[in-house]
Amino acid sequence: MHIASLLAASLVAFTFIDGHSSIRVAAASIVRVMSFNVRTSNAPDPCPSGCWLQRKERFGMLLEKHPADLICTQEGTPEQIEHFRTKLGFSYVGLCAGNCSANERNAIMYKPDRLQLLWSKTFALSDTPYVLPSNSWGHEYLRAAVVARFLDPQSQHVICILNTHFDVSIGHNESAVLVARLLHSYCQPQDDVFMTGDLNTVPETAAVQYLLGNAQFNGSFTQLPLYETLTAVGQSGFTFIGPDFDNRTNSAKIDYIFARKENKTCLRSGEILTDLFNGYSVSDHAVVLSEFCLGDGCTNCVK
Repeated sequence: MHIASLLAASLVAFTFIDGHSSIRVAAASIVRVMSFNVRTSNAPDPCPSGCWLQRKERFGMLLEKHPADLICTQEGTPEQIEHFRTKLGFSYVGLCAGNCSANERNAIMYKPDRLQLLWSKTFALSDTPYVLPSNSWGHEYLRAAVVARFLDPQSQHVICILNTHFDVSIGHNESAVLVARLLHSYCQPQDDVFMTGDLNTVPETAAVQYLLGNAQFNGSFTQLPLYETLTAVGQSGFTFIGPDFDNRTNSAKIDYIFARKENKTCLRSGEILTDLFNGYSVSDHAVVLSEFCLGDGCTNCVK
């Protein structure tokens, strides 16, 4: 477990009950959230640059260097999800968007000894989100979003997080409206709210601007506006690498970590990770990582 996740700043208050003093400790907890398009192992990427056999070892090295408490993955196949579970020690939530052998599983990975799962559900990116699989918007591939709520025992805060993967070019606006509605419906007012994903679209587009509360669809703004955490810390660079599996992100910013704009959670840092191991990256996308502080006594907050 990352050492930062074990550090807690504490506020100690003395109260008197029936004439007796007691000590109440409110702990601030560090939570690191990662979004990672793993690049499906079904793709015929050659070794050593792109095959999953090699890349899974590189991701293990990246995770040792940049640990995370929540890893939100896109494009995961059964063998990739199993690697996270058996080799890296993560539990996960999230169902496949369709038949698992041919369709991705957007997963939220977590360590049960660090966070307690309270609830989760997977939704289709479709007019019928409760029907899985379903595809009413003509997506090239079946698409889904997973929502989960976790208790952080250190701070006693509840994390509500959504992870998704928008289609390559179709249904972005509809998907944005749906995921915003899911966040508003399932995240409670007091929750620390996050959203991660490969949205396959850049920040200037209507879909992203809607999520940020800057654009309307059908005459309405989102009821739960977000902000983009990487931009907030000055990390506004591109995130797509491409088939060379190097460290050049020279195409587009399409991978995101958002947080609730109102009732902000303390954001401490954010990074676009393009580390090379044995000369290659871990995926055809950069890995994005943001660090938050939950609870009382948080310091060094960017937002």
